[in-house]
Amino acid sequence: MGSGLLDDIKYNCDVSDARFWGYFSICGLLMRYRELYRSEKGLTPWTEVDQKEIMAWIAAKEAAWPELEQAEFRDLSIGGRTYHPFDVAAINQALAEERLIYGAGYGIFMKPVFFLAELRSVQAVSGLTVYTSGVERVRDLFSSPGMAQGAAIFLRLEPLTTLLLYKFSELNTRRITSLEDAFARYGLGQRQLINDGFSKRIEKMAEAYAGVLLCHEIAEAREDVPEWKEILASAEDRDVELYLRAVKDLLADTSDHGPYKRIIETRDRGALSLTVALMEGYRRVLFPEIREGYGEFIRQEAWFAVEQARTAGYGRFRERRDSIVELYRNCGGKDEFNRKVKELFN
Repeated sequence: MGSGLLDDIKYNCDVSDARFWGYFSICGLLMRYRELYRSEKGLTPWTEVDQKEIMAWIAAKEAAWPELEQAEFRDLSIGGRTYHPFDVAAINQALAEERLIYGAGYGIFMKPVFFLAELRSVQAVSGLTVYTSGVERVRDLFSSPGMAQGAAIFLRLEPLTTLLLYKFSELNTRRITSLEDAFARYGLGQRQLINDGFSKRIEKMAEAYAGVLLCHEIAEAREDVPEWKEILASAEDRDVELYLRAVKDLLADTSDHGPYKRIIETRDRGALSLTVALMEGYRRVLFPEIREGYGEFIRQEAWFAVEQARTAGYGRFRERRDSIVELYRNCGGKDEFNRKVKELFN
């Protein structure tokens, strides 16, 4: 594989970042900068970053944004053929012998997302093709550990490992029962030495939790409704979109096909604790039952309390999803739709 393909994917990543950097908070943007810098430089997520070097890197990147904001995405050339950057299936077919995996789609705020990574495995699950990736060669500012596109699911271990490290760092600043319990299942406690043993345990934890993410993506596909992409595209501010995504995520999580069901059936305490710990924003606010059920579970390992929370949540999130779809179908336009959605969570 020549450097031309990497350069073109990176160019598309830069164009996307230039168009959408303003959607992130200052803290969120700085965190994503650090992740991207480490990825571009081939540094492990726990490697210390030189502040002068990263500040110069950020300044150079931002200086190019005004011109890139108006640029179009480049087509990708592989083996003498040209591909549209969102023609993921054809591009991956062309890359099959390279043991690389390419992903493209739309992330939060409908931001175009691109990445190229080393392929770890391919498997067929429930009629879907699941690609698991390792080290990432190129990526943009936004990186989700799990992503679905059509009949393909992408599980990205590098962003997942980075996410786990950020959560692990929280243990040194505040007490979070679910986080402590999750990391303890993998032999990791507070004030852990950062050494080879630590990195292997974190990587093992990421590989195990990728199975939970896979359940989520499969459940999203099973619970999908035709209008949902258009509904997300109709969101006119970040709060509306974050709320809509939270409802869809929670519906998938609590589905009979979703991760909570699998966690309960397998009695996977570590996965339960980590799933609860990773709930933030609207997902945390909208699902108080799971915190109550988890509290009961911690007191007496009451799996029935977790199952009760799951089923109660699923019924409510399905009703809420259906109400949103009905609003979208019957509203007179985007303004009315957004106003009525805000009424649901205010």
